[in-house]
Amino acid sequence: MAKLFRKLATIAQSMLDVLVWGSVFVFFLWAVGALHFLLYLPNWLRTGLAGLYAIAVPVSLWRSNNRSRTRAWIAGSIFAIYAATLFIRPSNDRDWDPDHAQVAEASIENGVVTISNFRNCRYRSESDYDPIFETKQFPLSEIESVWLIVQKFTTSESLAHVFLSFGLKPTHGDTPAYFSVSVEIRREQGETYSPLKGLYRNYEVTHVIGDERDLIGVRTVHRPDDRVYMYRINATPQQAQQLLANFAERIQSLRTEPEFYHTLLNNCANGITSLTYELTPEPINWLDSRIVLPGHSGQFAWESGLVGDRANGQTFEQLEAASRIDGRARAAGISETFSNDIRAIHIDQEQANQQPAEPAMPRLESQQQH
Repeated sequence: MAKLFRKLATIAQSMLDVLVWGSVFVFFLWAVGALHFLLYLPNWLRTGLAGLYAIAVPVSLWRSNNRSRTRAWIAGSIFAIYAATLFIRPSNDRDWDPDHAQVAEASIENGVVTISNFRNCRYRSESDYDPIFETKQFPLSEIESVWLIVQKFTTSESLAHVFLSFGLKPTHGDTPAYFSVSVEIRREQGETYSPLKGLYRNYEVTHVIGDERDLIGVRTVHRPDDRVYMYRINATPQQAQQLLANFAERIQSLRTEPEFYHTLLNNCANGITSLTYELTPEPINWLDSRIVLPGHSGQFAWESGLVGDRANGQTFEQLEAASRIDGRARAAGISETFSNDIRAIHIDQEQANQQPAEPAMPRLESQQQH
C-alpha cells in the first residue's frame, strides 16, 4: 500500500510540475508580447526588450542548476512586466479616425430616448465616406424587436464581429425603423484591428450607435468577402426596451470612465452577453469558449434559446442558412429600404402581426452634426 501511495504521489507531483511549467510558459509568451506592445516606449526599444527577454528566459532555464529559483525569477519578471503595462491608461482624448471621432451618448428621460452622435456615414467605398453624426429621439415604448448580427470577416469560423440591431414600431403605414449598437474598438488615425494587440491595452472599447445602412451596409455591400448573418432574438418588446436601457447605462459610464478593449475579456461578444443573459431561457455557462470566440455566437445563442425555434425541431443549419443577409444586401444596395431588403424573409410576417398605433411624438427626429 505504501508503495502505491508513493507511486501516486510521484504521478501527482509530475502532473503539478506540468501544470506549473505550462502556466509559466503561457505567461512568458504573454510577457514577450506585452513588452513588444508597451506603447509608451519607442518602437526600437520595445522590439529590443521583447527579443532580449525571449532569449534570456530560455537560456536561464537551460543553464540553471536551481529550477525552483529560476522559476521564481521568471514569475517575478512577468509580474514586473504586468505592472509596467498598468502605466498605459485608457482615454477618450486621442486622435481618432473620422468615423470614431464622436462617442455616442444615450439617455432616457420620461420614457424618451435621446441618442447623441448617432452615426450615419455615407459610404462610396469602405475607406471613402462622409462622417455624419446626428441626434435621434424617440419613445422607448416604440422599441419592439432586437436582432443579433454576426459578421465573419475571415475564413476562420471562430473570428467574427457581433452586434445588435433594434427595431421600432411602424406608424401610419411607415416602414419600420432600425438602428444598430456595436461594441468595438475605438480606432485612432491609421489604426487597424489586431486580435494580438487587443490583448495588451492597445485599444479603447466603445459603443457605436448608428443607422443600419452604415453599420451593416459597410460590412456587406463594401466588404464582398465577409459573411453576415442576422438572427431575430426571442425577446418581448418590454425585454428589448430594457436591453436598450441597459446599453444606455453602459454607454454613459464609458463616457466618464473609459476602458480598454480586450480580445478575450472585454470584446464584442462578451460585451453583448453580459447584457443579454437575462433573456436566455437556458442558464449561460460563462466558461463556454464561444463567449470569447464571437464566430460561434449564432450557435451559442441558438443553443441558449435566444434565437431560432429549437424547441420545435429547427436545426441551427436551417436557421443559419435563412439568416444570411450579405448576398441580399449586395443585390439591393444601400438604399432607403435597406433594412427591409435585408429582412426579406421576415418582413411580410412581421408587418402582418403588427397593428399601426398613434405616435406619441415625432419618430426618429434628427439633427445632423458633421
